[in-house]
Amino acid sequence: MMNELRKTLENRSLQLVLANPTGSVMEKLHRSNSLEAFGSNGLYLTVGEAVADIKLSWKAKP
Repeated sequence: MMNELRKTLENRSLQLVLANPTGSVMEKLHRSNSLEAFGSNGLYLTVGEAVADIKLSWKAKP
């Protein structure tokens, strides 16, 4: 389900990220094989990190 949501959002030029996921959330994502759907730029320890990283990626795009 998470992979389908991610693909749908990508088709609309949107990015799904998780900030501050708890251990139980990470465990459920891992068990459902959905963790890899977030890739290296989809999980952040804090909301601040997520916002800062996404702002940088927006600035890099012309």
